[in-house]
Amino acid sequence: MRTITLSTVDAFVIVDLDDAPVSTGIVRQGPKILPSGAEDLARSLTYTYAALGMQRGGASAGINAPDDAKDDAIAAFATELAPQATTLLIGPGKGVTAADLAGLRTNDPRVALTGAQHDSLVAAGAVAAAAHSLGGLDGARVAIEGFGAPSKALVAQLLAQGARVVGIATAKGSLRNPDGFSAEDLAAGAALVGEGADPAFKVLGVECDVLFAGSKIGAIDHKGAAFLTAKAVVPTSTIPVTAKALAALQRAGIAVLPDFVTLAGPVLAAWGAASRDDAALLAETTATVRAILDEVAGHADGPLLASCYRAEAFLGTWQTKLPFGRPLSA
Repeated sequence: MRTITLSTVDAFVIVDLDDAPVSTGIVRQGPKILPSGAEDLARSLTYTYAALGMQRGGASAGINAPDDAKDDAIAAFATELAPQATTLLIGPGKGVTAADLAGLRTNDPRVALTGAQHDSLVAAGAVAAAAHSLGGLDGARVAIEGFGAPSKALVAQLLAQGARVVGIATAKGSLRNPDGFSAEDLAAGAALVGEGADPAFKVLGVECDVLFAGSKIGAIDHKGAAFLTAKAVVPTSTIPVTAKALAALQRAGIAVLPDFVTLAGPVLAAWGAASRDDAALLAETTATVRAILDEVAGHADGPLLASCYRAEAFLGTWQTKLPFGRPLSA
């Protein structure tokens, strides 16, 4: 893993695999973007590529600039990175738009996805993983940590498979409903959680079969893990479980699914044929996630570590040395 420090702006790019023919990732803008978080994002994406059998690496960038100076900072970032835009493919993350990086798209071979497509594919991977873990979702009780606008697709797919959403949490707090929230309630999104809500962390203790976790890296630590009653934890964003939490959940018999597999849908779509419609993309995501989890099913170390071993076996076919550290938050 190496860090590229830009000279024309306070910004950096983390490249996970030095000799990867192509590295991809996002750039985030804020007053202080930490390289440690970028390293986690890059490593998880490297493992996604390995899980899919693609010889590519993960990357992640940060632009340190206040909002009132972001336009000039992002423009300088894009200009300086342009000469590397054939082997280092950077897309927009927090604080950055696709239009901001339009100049970097010229030589980008990936299929551009809309926000709705991205959310639907993330949901499809997560729902496929949850269904695989439980053997089906009809009647299953689920809770969503990190509930918000992107959860609309997740909720729709869960309800379509007969699941009940019994708990949700946003940054403002959490709610629970043992009978399941109605589709109308859930359509309100984050606004559903208002005054009088429980603290956000209390969603971890909701009685449920599956906890979808996705508010941030390391959202579930070893202290929070002690409250879980779910049978499975399914990531909807990058590395929501810490290493200590994973160990605690394994001891409790709770399956932790690999984020680098559940989030594979947008990567598959980006590197596929542009002619495929949404139904085909969703079907491919579901089938791919199920196939990977079928391969690692029953492993004594659980699905996350077993998927790491599988990804590392592929990395070993084209990397002389495996990257140090697995996609787990400290």
